Amino acid sequence: AGTRNGSRDRVTGAAVTSSKHEYPMHAGLLALLALCGVSPALAQEGFAFPPARVAVAAAESRDMAPTVDVSGTVVSLNDSRIASEVEGVLTWLADVGDAVDQGDVIARIDPRLIRIAVTRAEANVARLSSDYRYRQRQLERTEELAAKNSASKTLLDEALAQRDQAQHLLDDARAALEQARGDLERCEIRAAFAGHVVQRLASAGEFINVGEDVVRLVDTHRIEISLPASIALSRFIKPGMVVRVRNGDTEREHAVRTVVPVGDAVSRMVEVRLEVTEGEWLVGTPVQVSLPSDTPISTVAVPRDALVERAGQAFVYKVGENNTAEQVTVDINAIVGLWVGVADGISAGEQVIVRGAERLQPGQAVEIIDTIGARQTTHQ
Repeated sequence: AGTRNGSRDRVTGAAVTSSKHEYPMHAGLLALLALCGVSPALAQEGFAFPPARVAVAAAESRDMAPTVDVSGTVVSLNDSRIASEVEGVLTWLADVGDAVDQGDVIARIDPRLIRIAVTRAEANVARLSSDYRYRQRQLERTEELAAKNSASKTLLDEALAQRDQAQHLLDDARAALEQARGDLERCEIRAAFAGHVVQRLASAGEFINVGEDVVRLVDTHRIEISLPASIALSRFIKPGMVVRVRNGDTEREHAVRTVVPVGDAVSRMVEVRLEVTEGEWLVGTPVQVSLPSDTPISTVAVPRDALVERAGQAFVYKVGENNTAEQVTVDINAIVGLWVGVADGISAGEQVIVRGAERLQPGQAVEIIDTIGARQTTHQ
């Protein structure tokens, strides 16, 4: 009568309580199973966790150092005010925001007066060419007479000088014709590089003088990040070094292209330039750059997203044998940007779980659905 199923021990006759519907399992584990949709009864019957879907990244050997944040700006390598090389009435300009390729027309000057100049130059060249041919024939005849002693040396010298003068005048006229034709071509103002029109500095209908700015053109394909750095920091910054760059919630990593080896005598700063891929940032974006402020230490580093903290302990899950999650308690020796240096427990090249580790249990099977590269571990 005191049992749940009424059974008794066959030897002693004592009441036996069946464990089938008892709950000796840990309450916390049962609650977790309930969240996963697993009933306590199934758990009692030896239920196994299904493979967890995770993303992994490789641990890396890195040189890590403490950092200081420095303000920088995304700049274009070409930011030009395009001026007119000829004078005349401006008839057309590209609109603000237009994307152009190198050589595209971005403004036009009325070419009527320059076409007249070209016609006059062509006529002058034709006239002087005829004169040159006449002077050349005169010289040849004088040379024949002089060879027969029928013309004096003075007459020969005069014919030679007149031919040379005609040659010089013809050369000058040809140069003027080339300039006039060049001016006609320059009535179409072309983009010196690919980019975007960001400002119109004149309007259609205005008379434009030589050298007057017409359009501001910015190269949006070749961009960099420029920032001033203390001369004291320059010895820790090397070309090729990867540093963290952020603006608001956006964080990326960029390599140092160069440290300009000339400091400002007043500010005691040097300029640092970072490489940027087209489309990553808008020109003019203010950014914060984390620069090393001390000698770096060599350590094994894992992405910051791989770090899990529970009950005051920090640990990382790495993919062990047979694709199971292996929990490793780590001793953090450096945190730089999106990477955490660990003293032991993780080797370079091992796969650590960066997504899906929050609910993992040690020894649980995992299914790798994504492998994230070093640059992809940044927060986009």
